[in-house]
Amino acid sequence: MRNSIMSIRCYIALSAAAVVTCSTNAALTQWRAEDGGNGHYYDVVVTPLQTWVAAKAQAEAQGGYLASIRSQAENDWIWNAFNIGGTAAYWTNSGPWPGYDGPVFGAYTNGGAWTWVSGETWDWSNWGWSMGSGERAAQFIAHWPVWDDIGIYGGTSAGGNVSYIVEWNSNPVPAPGAILAMTALGASVRRRRAN
Repeated sequence: MRNSIMSIRCYIALSAAAVVTCSTNAALTQWRAEDGGNGHYYDVVVTPLQTWVAAKAQAEAQGGYLASIRSQAENDWIWNAFNIGGTAAYWTNSGPWPGYDGPVFGAYTNGGAWTWVSGETWDWSNWGWSMGSGERAAQFIAHWPVWDDIGIYGGTSAGGNVSYIVEWNSNPVPAPGAILAMTALGASVRRRRAN
């Protein structure tokens, strides 16, 4: 009996973690298939100045990955859905060119061909003028919906970025019914222990 109570406590603790995830991902937006999208969910996360490598680890810790932007339509949708160019919090405010380094996403290279952290096929890019040839990762650049290459351990101007775009293939937030069911299960266990 004690083992089953411990299992139920663990389940309740995991449920509480899921509720925290709900509030963390309050800005989740789906690129709906009926609107020409892929059905995936996206969010832009604002952070202190950090590297692309750190952003990648944080996106994965949330159960997602740095976004794979695989078409002009997806690029435009992300840019507009999250008001990338018009949201000052997404851009660095330090370095020789304030506001130059924008949100990072999942494009990277190890010195060879560019690829996506998701493993998806690299068949489209949106590099700004003469970009994409030297550094190891990618970001939006200078308030335009084009890309720039940056170092994986720091941006070219500010030494890092202050936002990243995370993508999930399916909704990472439990449905409200699932949260209610987990809460009811916890209340049921507490009543049994009281008896």
